[in-house]
Amino acid sequence: MRHYSAVLPLLAVSYLTASSPAAAQTARADGFDLTFAENVYVKLSGACRAIMDLQFSSMNTNNDLVKTMKIVWMKGNMMKTFPIDEAYTALTQGTMFDITKQTKVIIHGYKDNSQSAVPLDTATAYNEKALFNVLMVDAEQMINKWYILSVHNSRLAGKRLANLLANLEKFGANAEDFHLLGISLGAHIAGWAGKYFRRYKGRNLGRITGLDPAGPCFSYAYSDQRLDKMDANYVDVVHSNRLVQGVIEPLGHADFYVNGGGPNQPGCFSPSCSHLRAAQVYIESIRSPKSFVGVRCDSWQNFIANKCADEMAVLGYGSSSSTRGLYYMRTSASAPFGLGMKGTKYVNSDKWLRTLNLT
Repeated sequence: MRHYSAVLPLLAVSYLTASSPAAAQTARADGFDLTFAENVYVKLSGACRAIMDLQFSSMNTNNDLVKTMKIVWMKGNMMKTFPIDEAYTALTQGTMFDITKQTKVIIHGYKDNSQSAVPLDTATAYNEKALFNVLMVDAEQMINKWYILSVHNSRLAGKRLANLLANLEKFGANAEDFHLLGISLGAHIAGWAGKYFRRYKGRNLGRITGLDPAGPCFSYAYSDQRLDKMDANYVDVVHSNRLVQGVIEPLGHADFYVNGGGPNQPGCFSPSCSHLRAAQVYIESIRSPKSFVGVRCDSWQNFIANKCADEMAVLGYGSSSSTRGLYYMRTSASAPFGLGMKGTKYVNSDKWLRTLNLT
């Protein structure tokens, strides 16, 4: 995934302010204490939304642009790509779409496409199990623009995806069996799909997983402007690059903060590496479902002080839909990342984690 051009000034502000005495100052936003750096991030995200509203609020749906969306179907060694307007007819021919199975829908991030490494690896991991309908959304031409325009287009992409899912439900699929997995900006596309699906059908999708949902333009936005826990019956979120390319606040029923949620991940030397770690961890969980266990905790500071509740939850593939709250965990610096139950405790040898995450 390429860097957000809009994130570059945020990156500088985040690192400079987080290491300065001013970082100790706090503000309040939506009931959460924010450091000075976090407060700056929230204000810049708000400015981003204001610019978007001024430039795009009067725009009508761009039908020609929406028609560039594609749906990629994967099964075994086969992969087929359909224009969005032909996807429903193609999928419902013969035995291509099995209404008795759960459907995994993978949505790529900003300036990526369905064949980029992370979304393709996610789809492949599910495909290996031969238990699911596996679909990928390709909205490259809609979200490879200037970042603020791509944010605007993400709503259009989500709306069109919701239309397809609503038609598949009419065909016989169960809304509860739809699981959308969105990477970065794709997480908010999934959120929009959930909102519009509920508007169309009067009920929720089964599950949405946000993999380090994009932060710029979205942090501390109203719930109707980004991924929210009301967008599906179960919304789980994995955080790995907060304060840079990822949102800084919890968005789901369950939020998992990998190594404190960032901004830096062990073994990473760039923001994009840390940003994509959430998806890499999730992919590993598909193949090793119990490798990532988080402990329920109020904050990363309490985690590193080992002052957490005695309540555990599994991240990723094996996550229970009844999971609620904030969960923290450690991982290794390279694959395989999962530490199992060992990841629920902070030990003295992990002092580098405290430094990486500017705590």
